[in-house]
Amino acid sequence: MSKKLKKEGEGLEVDFSELKALLEKLPEMIKQNREEDLDWSLTITRADNGYLLKGKSDNMGAPMTFVIEDDEQDELKSHEELLWEVMEYFSFQGSKHDKERIRVTREK
Repeated sequence: MSKKLKKEGEGLEVDFSELKALLEKLPEMIKQNREEDLDWSLTITRADNGYLLKGKSDNMGAPMTFVIEDDEQDELKSHEELLWEVMEYFSFQGSKHDKERIRVTREK
């Protein structure tokens, strides 16, 4: 049996016949969206003058593009910055208070 609600004067019509089926599917839809949100990816492309990083920004899932340019005076700078950006993007840089953490250091 299809039940309909019509709001007078505005012509709004809601069909409740599919509501039960929608409510039954809702938990699976939420689970699927959470799994898609957790699916992080970062694409790194090497260009002639640096790196181009493409991924998702924070929790909103909006596209993110970040450019790291080579420095002619410091040939390791862009590589070092790339490593820091990857660590920050995936949130595994840690802090100075952590018992163990990953660091990027230069040795001469």
